[in-house]
Amino acid sequence: MAVESPAQIVIVGAGPIGIEAALYARFLGYKVTVLESGEVGAHLRKCEHVRMFTPFSANCTKLGKSALAAQHPDLSLPLSDQFVTYGQYLEQYLQPLADSDLVVDCLKLRHTVLSVARSSQTKTENFGQPQRSETTLVTLAKDESGREHVFESDIVLDCSGVVGQPNFIGGGGSPAIGELAARPNFETGLIDSHGKDAKRYANQQILVIGAGHSAATNICQLSVLARETLETHVTWVTRECKADGQNGPVTVIEDDPLPQRKRVASEANQLLVEENGHLVHWPETTVKSMHYEPQNDQFHVTLEGKHTGIHTFNRIVANVGYRPNLEILQELQLDLCPNTEGTKSLIQPEPNFYILGSKSYGRDSSYLISDGLGQIRRVFAIIGDRENLDLYADPPSGSNQA
Repeated sequence: MAVESPAQIVIVGAGPIGIEAALYARFLGYKVTVLESGEVGAHLRKCEHVRMFTPFSANCTKLGKSALAAQHPDLSLPLSDQFVTYGQYLEQYLQPLADSDLVVDCLKLRHTVLSVARSSQTKTENFGQPQRSETTLVTLAKDESGREHVFESDIVLDCSGVVGQPNFIGGGGSPAIGELAARPNFETGLIDSHGKDAKRYANQQILVIGAGHSAATNICQLSVLARETLETHVTWVTRECKADGQNGPVTVIEDDPLPQRKRVASEANQLLVEENGHLVHWPETTVKSMHYEPQNDQFHVTLEGKHTGIHTFNRIVANVGYRPNLEILQELQLDLCPNTEGTKSLIQPEPNFYILGSKSYGRDSSYLISDGLGQIRRVFAIIGDRENLDLYADPPSGSNQA
């Protein structure tokens, strides 16, 4: 059943997918409120120095570019085949889009969502029944002063992502002993070892945990810093040994359609072959416990596995992936994958509720922004009950449209 405009849509998250979804909805005539716990593109700002794995054309839309051309005719966008940094993408595309007339008045920044639920039905009521959609969706959020607000809507799109919810570093995925207390003092994202983080990591004993592309990116960054600051030493701990046919633990896809991703993975593995005394890899090893000493600004870490022992580090970088925050969705009827906690389908049992973007992939790290943009197109075709609705499509051949 179609939900016609001007119905009310609440969008959780003002990252790339949240902003693009707001633009799409406003263009179709829906009323929109975007709730964001920080600033626009908050997660992108933390890795603004890192080059994206995909070209600009894969991270923007025709609708977005048209909106910017109409409002900012002098704005110079990156070239379609250009691999920009997250900071450039934010500055040159996403932030101007958020500041455009169709989006800016929808934004409620520094509003942290606490829950999404039905106004008068709990999770246990009317599963799969038409009555489930007869009450409005209510989103409870807290502003920066601590005041709580309720936002009623016909539709909710959860585009909040996963970066704010890092996995735990214990061997089985649970917190290592002492991790919860120590977590505020170590990094779980991508560091800028030649910018804002240079002084913090130079000439330090650093523990890097993880074997994915985030860990590989940090290893590449820190290896350069280690060559420039001779007292910098990096210990790289992974549960895995060497990836099949590789010099290190990061899986390299030989026919990877994303050359930037392949380059980072290959470079990180190769650094272990070119070992120069500043980088050591400890495979088949996990963290059992840790204790942070604030007076000395250092960690005492107990490892188990192939390199069992107690070691002291000044810095820890834990890149073990992310998980979706499902706590805010406890009263909704969801169908989630049992191993990734991502969605099995774009359409959930909860009527008019959709999870878009990286959160829909759960713990699966293969998500790309282009995947989320495709979801936007599909979800509005569902909402409008118009299978061929596509605001991202090229104009028909011979059309006079710009």
